[in-house]
Amino acid sequence: MAYQKVSRPSTVYHLTKKEHLNSILDDGVIRRFDDTECWFCESLDKMRAYMAQTVLCEGKPYYAVGGQLCRYPKFVPEDYVLLKLTPRGYEDNWYRWNQEIPPGSSRELMQAAKEFSMLKIGYRGDMAFRNAEVIDVPKFLAGEIISHKELTSGELWGLLFERTESEMADFMRGLDQLERDELIQSAAEISAMQVCRGRLTVQGESLPREELQFLLQAERALEVLREAWLEHQSVDEGEIFSSLLSGLREETQRMESPTMQMK
Repeated sequence: MAYQKVSRPSTVYHLTKKEHLNSILDDGVIRRFDDTECWFCESLDKMRAYMAQTVLCEGKPYYAVGGQLCRYPKFVPEDYVLLKLTPRGYEDNWYRWNQEIPPGSSRELMQAAKEFSMLKIGYRGDMAFRNAEVIDVPKFLAGEIISHKELTSGELWGLLFERTESEMADFMRGLDQLERDELIQSAAEISAMQVCRGRLTVQGESLPREELQFLLQAERALEVLREAWLEHQSVDEGEIFSSLLSGLREETQRMESPTMQMK
């Protein structure tokens, strides 16, 4: 195998199983294969040609990493997605693998090896990306491009952070218009708003993707969290108060019992 360094592409395409999509979007990276590199195509035409010579050739032999002889299994398009990505990695981590052929090979074989080598490009390490676009594989193989944009968890959090900071600023400006008595009456809401904003900022990007998407659907995410927090606190306070009252009553009854008085 001969590697040749190439410049970073502006856009790449990556074929992966649909079951891996959420983890890829959570991480914001394409993980390298067997701790070596990850592979991409630089255009949809190259991706179509690459698939035609690899995964779409059921039973065709190939050598896996480590030299093990394998055969391509049956390809199920519905199990895969095609990702269009904008790389965010280092310039000098991109390579092309020029397939080696035995000395004295025919001109046709040499040309075929050269054409196949030009179909894909490799990245050394885990390739960070932005601007993810998911392309439907069955439609793609049928000659139709159906796609939709997806945000990574980091991008979702960045958008949510901007919105909640703006919401918090609006909330604080609204407090400036309140009289002293109104501020006192709003103390619980103010405290809840600050707590929710603080907790959200601390957990932020580590929140599950589904929760980030849920909060972004709300027009005012902090307000939603604040109301839920106040309701939760009122329930907890009621339970705590009842437990406290029961404990005080039982302790008093125990202290007033004849046995305790004799002691």
